[in-house]
Formats: sequence, structure tokens, C-alpha cells
Amino acid sequence: MNRPDAARSLPAQVRDLCLLRGDPQDLPFSPGLLVALLVAGTALDVVVGNALDDDENALARSLLSSLVVFGLCWVALAMRDLRNRFVQTATALAATGIAFTLLQGGLLLLVGPFPESATTFTRTQVIVGWLLFATLLWQIAVTAHIVRHAADMRPGFALALAITWFIASMALQGAAFGAN
Repeated sequence: MNRPDAARSLPAQVRDLCLLRGDPQDLPFSPGLLVALLVAGTALDVVVGNALDDDENALARSLLSSLVVFGLCWVALAMRDLRNRFVQTATALAATGIAFTLLQGGLLLLVGPFPESATTFTRTQVIVGWLLFATLLWQIAVTAHIVRHAADMRPGFALALAITWFIASMALQGAAFGAN
């Protein structure tokens, strides 16, 4: 027998969001949970960045990325006069972001640092590179799914918005921190 959404655990709800089955409105309206997820996600970004030993700006990058995504999310919801959905939408984005950081960080830790030249990649690194690309596409699809349901948008527009957010975040990080 299925339990109502309110009684389901947060990990189960995040899993459903990542499988494009859940909706952000299924999550509890809890500013405290949102703050906790933002802190946990930022800490995880820093830990993964330090474990990979490739980014002295991991904290600043994480904060900038969060600012861009959550800021643009708020703007998108405000333009649709749906600001009341921000907490649950941001909670969904933060929770799924943690799930993808765990997945992608684990893959990166599996292969170690990538070489400077593409001609020296090992077979494992090539496979993991493709897996990382696939998880990036999946993460963009999940973001689009969340935004689509939160802002009552058409799927194509939500996907374009999610891709734009990703590009904006990468461009701002590149401008602020240079290529890394």
C-alpha cells in the first residue's frame, strides 16, 4: 500500500525527483530544511573539491553556483507570480544537487585526476568521462522537471531554462575563477 507523500521519507522523495516521478510540491514546506540542505550541499562540494585536490575555490564556486541557480529560480517563479513555491522548489533543487554531487564526486574519486592531454586518458577515465557527461545531462533533466512542475511550464521551455541556468553558472564561475 502506498503511503501519502507527506509521510514518505526525504530520501525516497529525492529518489523520485531524480527519476522524474516526484514533484517539488511533494516536499515539505520547511525553510529550516532548505537551509540545512544548502549547508550540507555546500559542505559536500567543499569536501569533494578538497578530496579531488583540484580546486582551492571550492567554497566560493559552490556559493556562486547556488546563488545563480536559486536566484534564477526565484526570478522564474516571481515572473509566474508563484513566489510561494520557492522554498519547496529550492529544497528540491538542493536535495537533488546533493544526490548528483555524491554520484559525480564518487565517479571522479574513482578515477583520480584527469591528465592534461586527452591522448593519455586510460580506458577507465574515458568511461567515467562519458558517465559524468550522462549524469550531467540527467541532472539538467531533473532540474527541468523540477522547474516545470514548480512554475507550471511546458517541458521544452523548462529544459531550455535549466540549460540556460547551467550555462550561466559555468560562465560566471569561469569569469570569477578562470578555467580550472
